[in-house]
Order: sequence, then C-alpha cells, then structure tokens
Amino acid sequence: MKPDWFRRERSLAALVATLVVGLPQLALAAEGSTDAKYSRDPVDKIACEANLNLIFEAIQEYRKQHQNQLPDKLSDLSSDYIHDRNILTCPFVQKRGGLRWWREIRELSSDPLTSYGYEFTPKQFRDDFWRGLPKRSWREYKQRQMERLGEADGPSVPIVRCFAHRPMLNLAFGGGIYESELYWEMKFAHLVPEAELEPAKLFADRATIKELQAENFPPRDPRAEPRLLDLSAHYNGLLTDSWQGFPSNHLAGLPAGLQKFGGVPFDVRGVIQLRGKEFPVEFPERVEGIKVNHKFNRIHFLHGTAFGLRPETNIASYIVHYADGQTREIPVLYGKDVADWWFDARHPLDPTDAKVAWRGLNEAAKAYGKSLRLYQTRWENPRKDEAVASVSFVSTVTLSAPFLIAITVEP
Repeated sequence: MKPDWFRRERSLAALVATLVVGLPQLALAAEGSTDAKYSRDPVDKIACEANLNLIFEAIQEYRKQHQNQLPDKLSDLSSDYIHDRNILTCPFVQKRGGLRWWREIRELSSDPLTSYGYEFTPKQFRDDFWRGLPKRSWREYKQRQMERLGEADGPSVPIVRCFAHRPMLNLAFGGGIYESELYWEMKFAHLVPEAELEPAKLFADRATIKELQAENFPPRDPRAEPRLLDLSAHYNGLLTDSWQGFPSNHLAGLPAGLQKFGGVPFDVRGVIQLRGKEFPVEFPERVEGIKVNHKFNRIHFLHGTAFGLRPETNIASYIVHYADGQTREIPVLYGKDVADWWFDARHPLDPTDAKVAWRGLNEAAKAYGKSLRLYQTRWENPRKDEAVASVSFVSTVTLSAPFLIAITVEP
C-alpha cells in the first residue's frame, strides 16, 4: 500500500486506476522497456475488442435478468452469462502468462478472476476522494459522470477498461469501444472540463456553499488583545458548517472564542480556506492584508490542510510585510509545518516542526475511522525591531488545500 502522500500527489485518474479495487497497476513498464508489459500490437487489440464485445453482451443479459441491475464484479458473469472464463482475461495477458502474471504487476484487486478493470463496482470511496456523508461508491460516481456528460455523451463513460494496451481500451457503458490515454475524460474536455468530472465536484453539497458576510461570524470578544490578530474580514468558512463541500465534515467541536492551545492564546471564530486542486469548492488562491501593525519576536499559526502530499512539499506560504516595505516568506511544508487535518491512526504522521494543537471528531471523520487534528506552527522573527504591517496567506495550489484558523503574535 502506498502512503497517503504518494497517492494524493497523483491526479485523480491515476488514483482511480491504481487504487480502485479491481483495476490493474498502471505502472506496468517504462516507455521503451525491452520487457514491456503492455501491447501496441493491432492484432492484440482486435482480440481484446472481441472479448470486450462478449463482456458487453453478457452484462446486458445480466441486466435483463436482474431488473436492470449491474453485476457487482465481472466474475459474477461467469458460467451463467460467460461460459468461457478466458473471456474475462485479455488475450495479450493470456499470451504473456495469464492471470497469475497479471496479478504480479497490478496493485490491488478484489476480483482475481479477471484482468479487466470494472468501473461500476459498488465499492465505496476511500477518503482520498470523498470525505462527506453519505459515503459514495464508484458506481454512483460513474452514474454521476454519465449525467454530467448528458444524454448524448453519457453512455461513453467506460464500464470496463483494459490497461494491457497502449493506448488503453475502453468499453463504453453504451457498448462502443474506443482508445484513450490514462485520462479518458480528456477526450470529452471540449464538452465538460475534466475537473468537473471529479468525485469532489460531482458530489459536493451545494447547500453548504454560502456567500458569507462578516455578520455571519461570531463577533470578536472585546477582551481579545490586539496581538490575537483579528481575521474577521478574511474568513470564508464557518466552523460549524461543512465549508469544504463535504457534508458532515466540519469543526463544530473546536472550542471557539478566546482559547489557549499549547499555552498560546488564540481568537478562534472562523476559517480562511485557500484553494487546492480537485477540491469541491473554489476558494481564493491567496488572502492579502491580514493586519498586524506590531513589532513581535515570534508568530504562531493555528492551521491545517485537507488531504496529504509528499513530505516537504510546499503547500502554502505566509508572507510577512514589514512597515519599511521588506518581506519575509514563511513556507508551509507538508509533514513539517502541518499535516492533513484528517488523522489516520493506522498511518500516523506528526509534523516535525509543529505541535498538535487540538484533537477532535466530526461525523464524517468518525464514519471513515479517522479523527481530526489542528496544528500550531511557530516562526521566529528575524527583524524584531521592525514593525510588521500585515501578513498574506498564499496557496501553492496543490492537491493539499491549506486553511487557517487563527494567528497570534508574541512580543
């Protein structure tokens, strides 16, 4: 099993191909390899297409006899609908060594009786793709893709794929067969942008996407010291809402108002969420003008991020703007200054240069067997005698989407 940072670092289609149960590993062989594990031979293609046509006929017959329901896996078609089990194995795979050989080069499979990738499995999403409730399945996802592409092009969504060929072969839900690269969605980018066919976009809860005003957030406590920076003008998410677009995924359990975490006081009333790739909701890439107007020795950030990446990846920066016009950049490195706010006890990752400031739960995280964490990062000011006018919060727009809860400066 690849670690979270490896999986989240890759684009959606690659993740689908490597992680969906039943799909073969895509890293079959390097281009130009003398021992290539895929075929470019037109004869192999024709033979595989013949299998795919028979599989389509079997799926249609299965649906006729099961109130239009799809099989849960391709091997469900064996004996009653496909009498020759070899049809479930690409002829090129058979020629190279059969399913045993194929299993050695693919990453995961819940259906060891086929070399083909079945796209309409009822297998539920992992939290790499969807972090809301209700949980969603690959079958629901493919159905949503069909709806998004519309009546004319929806049937082109693949129901079965063969990764043993280059280009890859796709058996469409409507029965046609076409070639594509790994990202079949690119063939339809002129109709629907590829990003709009991702799970997070298709399942986003639009009811949670609100145009928020300052009055929507709790007022600042008059006892708050100026060194607890006032972020009111920059909040774009409510702690009590599923602001990221994943239903039931929120920070309602986080103590709000004037709070201490790790011995540092913070003013906790909202969220500043920045943009990330493949994210349900569009957020700004940067937030400017967080007022400071203080000299200070160090600054503390209470923050987190959604989804993991390779350790040491720069996912954001805080830009310190001094009153004399100079600036300093504080890079936010994944695994060093922050980590995914969804904590997995089976694969724990503690940032090397940050403290865990808060631990909690919400309904969604609990349903996926995860818990919540926020992190506190400290930065020593190299220009202590110069006043700081403001701070900017800037995303590098990776698959990890950073967010900020509070900032406190220490004289």
